[in-house]
Amino acid sequence: MRKTIRFVDMFSGMGGFREGLRRAGDFTCAGHSELDKNAERSYRALFDTRGEWFCEDIRKADAGSMPDFEFLCGGFPCQSFSIAGSRHGFADPRGTLFFELARVAEARKPQYLLFENVPGLLNHDGGRTFAAILDTLDGLGYGVEWQVLNSKDFDVPQARRRVYIVGYLDARCAGKILPFRETNDAAPAALRDGAQGSRVYDPTGVSCTLSANCGGFGGRTGLYDVSGGVPIKEATKKGYKMAYPGDSIDLAYPQTNTRRGRVGRQIAHTLTTDATQGTLTFIDLNADPRQTKLARCINTRQNAGIHKHRGECSGVLEGKRIRRLTPRECLRLQGWHDEQIDQVLAIQSDNQVYKQAGNGVTVTVVEAIGRRLAAVHNELEAMDKG
Repeated sequence: MRKTIRFVDMFSGMGGFREGLRRAGDFTCAGHSELDKNAERSYRALFDTRGEWFCEDIRKADAGSMPDFEFLCGGFPCQSFSIAGSRHGFADPRGTLFFELARVAEARKPQYLLFENVPGLLNHDGGRTFAAILDTLDGLGYGVEWQVLNSKDFDVPQARRRVYIVGYLDARCAGKILPFRETNDAAPAALRDGAQGSRVYDPTGVSCTLSANCGGFGGRTGLYDVSGGVPIKEATKKGYKMAYPGDSIDLAYPQTNTRRGRVGRQIAHTLTTDATQGTLTFIDLNADPRQTKLARCINTRQNAGIHKHRGECSGVLEGKRIRRLTPRECLRLQGWHDEQIDQVLAIQSDNQVYKQAGNGVTVTVVEAIGRRLAAVHNELEAMDKG
């Protein structure tokens, strides 16, 4: 029986790295670390963690007490390097958490490393931040390769660019895990341009990048045209409370003959106008934007509505209807299966699901990297034995 690669899942979130490696096969989780209690709750609902090592705060992790493992992975906090964040980098306490990963790697010398972050990491502080990371890993004896990968190239219809950093102790791994060369040229199609709060996307293509910020943009998931379904005069009734049927965006897994997820109208119900779940918004996509009163996207806070009157619908013209993505759709865009999503939705608020989806790694990207890493590992083991 072939021995699996044992890994430790740092900054685990709800478990995107673990799920991707589970699907890749040849991997066994030895433990994980996660500070966010809500994300940790989702993680334990999705995975059997009995008997595994766990540390809430990586800064308090005793590397000497950790179990044996060959692979260290994690998406260290990206806010310090993101254009949406402060970009303070290592001056921000969150930016220094990379060095906690380096501390563990130095103490335990795992054969492989896999880290994920936003592309802004590469050019932060004129490239000096990323140079410090490379210098640190090189000083620990690791060969390092990196590539910016887009989730839309890995069987989910979300434009999400992230830099993946691979480290290895065996020089024979060079060039065998990264790079990926196949790309999907599809991009989100905006039906109406503007700020993120008012831009409207065509739901037949690729979605915009999910964000963890659940402020006034409703999880910052973008607005999507979902015209059709409920008669206009019904939808415009003030205080409309009924959920209208099956025209939600379907982001089910694509067929094997395509690299891009397709969109249909197969899911049951969208959100109601009850302010505890979000508010339906209606705009005219054909009108002059200067003449159309555009509402902000749905806010998932319980005391929020588009207007001061909860549940009020606004501006129905030409029969066009838009809405944000639902929490279920956001997790689908990150590569999770519906039965797993059901487990998370059963224990988390919409706000938390949006946050965990936006903070998470795309499962299918990790799966693809994991398959390559496992193949290389098995090849090297066979060479050493032969």
